[in-house]
Amino acid sequence: MKSKKLLYISTFFIILLILLGASYLAILHYIYNNPSVKEDVVVAIPEGSGLSGISSKLLESGVIVNDKLFILFVIKEGWQDDLKAGEYKFEKGLTMSDVANKIVQGDVQLDKVTIPEGLTVKEIARLLDQKGIVPESEFINETQNKELIEDLLGPGVNSLEGYLFPETYSYSRSLTSKELITLMVQRFKAVYEPLSSLRNKINLTDTEILTLASIVEKETGAGFERPLISAVFQNRLRIGMKLDSDPTVIYGMGNNYNGNLRKRDLRQYTEYNTYVIKGLPPSPIANPGEDSIMAVLNPADVKYLYFVSKGDGTHHFSNSLREHQNAVNKYQR
Repeated sequence: MKSKKLLYISTFFIILLILLGASYLAILHYIYNNPSVKEDVVVAIPEGSGLSGISSKLLESGVIVNDKLFILFVIKEGWQDDLKAGEYKFEKGLTMSDVANKIVQGDVQLDKVTIPEGLTVKEIARLLDQKGIVPESEFINETQNKELIEDLLGPGVNSLEGYLFPETYSYSRSLTSKELITLMVQRFKAVYEPLSSLRNKINLTDTEILTLASIVEKETGAGFERPLISAVFQNRLRIGMKLDSDPTVIYGMGNNYNGNLRKRDLRQYTEYNTYVIKGLPPSPIANPGEDSIMAVLNPADVKYLYFVSKGDGTHHFSNSLREHQNAVNKYQR
């Protein structure tokens, strides 16, 4: 009798274990193989969201159908501290396992923004604000963060003007101003450092190279002219002649510039007005692209000292003042 009772109990537990094992395998099969996402959906997971908060958000968004099961799976895998904030796109057909993996890997949805060549820090900030990426004031404040500037570029650099490289950047919606600035400066360094070996050909420091490149960038939109524009300014620097560059005047005027550059503006002193000061301004006036930097490092082999707009986006170049005056009469009067 006693042995029969033990047999029944043993059989019961064996059956229970089999059922539990089968249930466990069925749950795992569901997690790994059953499509959880019924249609494409984008979900933003804020910073500081814990496992419970994330699972609730996924349940509300229709990404998963059982938040408790999601929590148990994440804990089983030991991922509860590896879940990352951001904006995620969950495509139709993803399993619960796929969803968890996506969040653990930080596989966030990326958008793109293009920063054109020749924009100033303020213009970049305005562009980013208009596109809803980061607030204008926040971005400008971070560009003036002395600790950040030193961390990125070392001591001796006082402004990020010139160092925010124009490029098309991929970013997540959770990106901060500081992270974007860091990304842009890192991109600048990646482009500039291989080119900087050419600076031995010219008698300019790194800051002067960037400053002149920013002036070249603002002076012409015609790529083939950049080495010529660069040569004009370097020829002038070599003989101690003022650069007389309108974009430097405009930059120095700051908010006082209303779109109309007058003769009296050319005579008004600012540390950037190259009609007044000798040599280069103290720092870049915009953020130049690779072609303008390269034009400074490898200027055209010409003796030009002057150029004037032809009214079609290009310029006429001259060796002498007389030739230049004739060109001015031809193209601008």
